[in-house]
Amino acid sequence: MEETSAERPGAGLPTEDPLTLLDDIDSSALADQVAVFDAIHEHLSDRLSSAES
Repeated sequence: MEETSAERPGAGLPTEDPLTLLDDIDSSALADQVAVFDAIHEHLSDRLSSAES
């Protein structure tokens, strides 16, 4: 079963370059920080997997 975007952490966050979200991370709520880190992790994992194929 594949995840939908609504089930993914950070699904509502911009996906072009989620690393830019780190600029204001210190002023974000803890739950939002977790979502940002999850979105960055997913973005980097996708980039690595596409580089390997």
